[in-house]
Amino acid sequence: MTAFWKDAYDEIDAIFVNHPNFAYAMGETRDLIELWPTLTAPCIHVSGPSGVGKSTLKDRMIGQYPPVPNGAQVKLLGGLTMTADRHQLLVATMPSSPTVKGLARELLKAYGDEFWNRGDEYTLGDRVDRFVAANQTAAILIDEAQRAVERSGTVVSDKLIDWIKSRHEINSVGIILLGLGNLRHLFDADRQIERRWDAEIRLEPYRWFLPNGDPDFAGQDNFIGVLATFRDLAPVRLEFDVEDDDIAFRFFYLSQGLVGGVKKVLLKSTRLMKRNGKTTIDLALLKEAADGAFRLEKNGMQNPFCRTFVPQPPPPLDDDYEIKIAKKRIKGDSSTSQSKGRRAQAVNKHLIL
Repeated sequence: MTAFWKDAYDEIDAIFVNHPNFAYAMGETRDLIELWPTLTAPCIHVSGPSGVGKSTLKDRMIGQYPPVPNGAQVKLLGGLTMTADRHQLLVATMPSSPTVKGLARELLKAYGDEFWNRGDEYTLGDRVDRFVAANQTAAILIDEAQRAVERSGTVVSDKLIDWIKSRHEINSVGIILLGLGNLRHLFDADRQIERRWDAEIRLEPYRWFLPNGDPDFAGQDNFIGVLATFRDLAPVRLEFDVEDDDIAFRFFYLSQGLVGGVKKVLLKSTRLMKRNGKTTIDLALLKEAADGAFRLEKNGMQNPFCRTFVPQPPPPLDDDYEIKIAKKRIKGDSSTSQSKGRRAQAVNKHLIL
């Protein structure tokens, strides 16, 4: 039984559902690779909310262009030479506190440079350029690229953006920025980077309704197609008809149109199969999985697999284009300072008594 549910979990987790813009983004990536070498490499920008499939897109890109072990000889400063994996496509993540040094080190670490954490901005940049050349790297994908934009909507560091532009110009390497929609503020703030990058490729959630509230029949068909893909590829039987409008809408409500949400509830159901001694997924298991995998009450949502579920549109997703400015507590005007003042008055009163 253990092997069964474990295998089922892994197979469901590996299911790939093609997003309408996946093929276009993959095609653009292939263009970057196949155009190499070229005088001016194009750059692209892919965005979407959390759960829409950006990580899946990144994994598919890596799968098409995996690193070649020990495929590059890199000449370092001082005449040293080292063997590294060859990367046509290099994938790295923007540091949580973005700086030139931080990003350079992430790139060198991705290349396999054993000295990735040594050097100043100049020597780190020089080493990145040496690895790009020796690896014949055609494109660099930077995930979580929205970290380069502060909560206020301003760019974290002009120096960092200039450094990225220099890598593109010096090496004629394509740069792929992958992240949330608020990365667009980077292009709004820097006209040079806007000129270098193609128009945004957007990965959107699936829709059940049009903006005016009318049914989006094409969107519904597309989402039901997602459910049918999971049904056909899942190694366990689903004890319900995913093509029934009522069942499909319940999945849509819970997932808010995100493939990641559909996969999440099915994966949780698979884990519960073991505990409940089941070999199929039914609606009772989905109800338990929805309660266990989603913070429904906190987000003002119902469990759609309850008998008491009242069909209604799900709460809207957070706008990933929005800049969320942290609220600053004003000294002397906060509830905390007021409560401290009341406590002080009470203490003084008792001391006087």
